[in-house]
Amino acid sequence: MSAPVTGVFVLVRHGDRQGFYQNPISYAASDTNLTVAGYLQGYANGQDLRQRYLNDSSATRIASLDAQVHRGRSVKIVADAGGEGSVIVDTANALAQGLYPPYPESITLANGQNVTWENRAQLIEIETVEPEQSVALEGWTQCSAWQQRLAEYYETQWGRQSAFLAETFYNRTDVLGDRPRKYQNAWNLFDFLNVESIHNATLAPQISDDTLFRAKRFADIHESYAFGPPEVGSIGNIAGHAFSATLLDDMSRLSNASDALSISIVAASYKLFLSMATLLDVQEYMPRDSVVDYASTFLFELHSDDSFRLLFRNGSAGEWAPLSILGAEAGALLPRAQLEQHLRPLAVESLAEWCDACGETSARGCDTLAALNGTGGAGFASPASTEGRQRVSPVVAGVIGALVALAVAAALLALWVWVRGMPAYTGHAGEKKKKRGGGGYAGHELSPRSSNPHAGSQAELVSGKPAAAEA
Repeated sequence: MSAPVTGVFVLVRHGDRQGFYQNPISYAASDTNLTVAGYLQGYANGQDLRQRYLNDSSATRIASLDAQVHRGRSVKIVADAGGEGSVIVDTANALAQGLYPPYPESITLANGQNVTWENRAQLIEIETVEPEQSVALEGWTQCSAWQQRLAEYYETQWGRQSAFLAETFYNRTDVLGDRPRKYQNAWNLFDFLNVESIHNATLAPQISDDTLFRAKRFADIHESYAFGPPEVGSIGNIAGHAFSATLLDDMSRLSNASDALSISIVAASYKLFLSMATLLDVQEYMPRDSVVDYASTFLFELHSDDSFRLLFRNGSAGEWAPLSILGAEAGALLPRAQLEQHLRPLAVESLAEWCDACGETSARGCDTLAALNGTGGAGFASPASTEGRQRVSPVVAGVIGALVALAVAAALLALWVWVRGMPAYTGHAGEKKKKRGGGGYAGHELSPRSSNPHAGSQAELVSGKPAAAEA
């Protein structure tokens, strides 16, 4: 019998939303809104997490948590507040309400009056993260090297072949209207079809199961190359590299008996799932190399003996399935130290390191570091020249810029000590490579449609012939 569960780290995708557009070059996203279906998906995730970790009859009950009242620092929730408007933050809020629903509370005042609130709402703090504040949740944003890699992909044999097949399909799909029918636009074209198939009663009958499936698979091929290539050290995995430090640091806190934190939740986009699946060498049950459904979750479940396992649910319904990661059997308990040893060398842990990885000299504070380092370019702040690991917030960056402009030598010296860079990130060359198998899409839980869980070849996607199941 395994040791008791003492903590859990949750990565969750936002729920169902209205349509939106993301730039196919920079992936800058337009604002959109969460639908009531999306709110309910987030709420359902919270309810199921409550059932799993706060129910006294559950085998995975976390004993340190109060089942009725959220107390102090036991739960931490962080949400990406960058692209897609407020949908990620709103999903996190809905999840929090499901995790800790309203409860009755009363007090007696000094004059003897009894004050009662039968359904007292529980407001759990959500820490929102803008891309300008931290690279942790959107490592790809304004990353020049990542954009260059994606642009070069379209000139490769594989990229040209994928574009030919995808665009042949798009040009036969009348329902796409006047949208650019280019492979570079694969995500936007699928997203349009998916949103309309769920929410547009006029267009939905014109979007066949086969059309939606093939549009999804071309988007999967494109997005998995962009965010989850098999080479773990590739700049294509910058999303996972930038996120890994958050995961590892919170897992360390969860393992510390003197730390009150018992549940850490990060709400983000689908991109982190693609990259983390690559970095962790996911092998079982997950739609690998495929964009996960709305409200999907990873659970990093930590036990009292400092072991952990990873579980996954595609969408907000059904059971969480144990995954095979890092070469172990599905559901096997692994030492947390193994996760640390595997991910820490890949982690981007400072703004300076991100600037190096992306070859960036201006965006997100890299210009400030370049000025401090006197380089005018990448190659920022070595460990010998600086101290600490703090990231530079927009406010601090503004102060630093002012000090640089005024050439206040004493302040600059202090900042050299404060703004520590990490060793340069080397990118592609010499990195360990891992490969993952293909997979398919399990279908959208809001739709009655079903889809082939196996991708098949690109030719099959264009012809519409059934794809053979993978071995």
